[in-house]
Amino acid sequence: MLATMTQTHKEHKDWHDHVEALASFETKLLRALNDLGIVDICQGLAIDHACIRFSTNSQVDSLRQELKNLGQELSSAQVNGREIVIIQLHEALKIAHWQVRGLELPYPKKKHNFADGWEHVEFVLPYVENAIEALREEIMDMLPALDMMMLEQVFDYKESIPKAEGEQLANPTIALKARGIGIKFHVNPIQDIVIT
Repeated sequence: MLATMTQTHKEHKDWHDHVEALASFETKLLRALNDLGIVDICQGLAIDHACIRFSTNSQVDSLRQELKNLGQELSSAQVNGREIVIIQLHEALKIAHWQVRGLELPYPKKKHNFADGWEHVEFVLPYVENAIEALREEIMDMLPALDMMMLEQVFDYKESIPKAEGEQLANPTIALKARGIGIKFHVNPIQDIVIT
């Protein structure tokens, strides 16, 4: 009975466990940025938020409840067919040298399987026009050694303009993936996007 209780306890992860898991995520992120050749560029940018994913609604509900005392829920909106919660943490997360206060907590999509845990970060390019074409041009300038074919085939390059309910600011986004981690770029901090 004790073994079963201990095993159940270990399977339930709380916020403290997720914060501890950031060390591994941070290492992968720095290696991914190095693979892309943009470590130095990204060190001069802000990460407005990090995303943590779960495979069940109950896991999201549990963490969302726990975070009520650790941050302010800025937004809960339907985005591309599922609810995404944005939380502004009272105490910033430290990811390498970045201080990150925004947390994206998406409910799982049907028929999409994601590993539980930290999934992506989003960098802000504040000096770029808020349009997908301008963002694409900036990303290509940042990655002169990589052509579009390599970006698509090796780094899973994707462009999107997420559709959120309500009157949110447009959020053109370019996403790359390396070492299993999503690295995204957009123009406005998520905090400005969801509070209009």
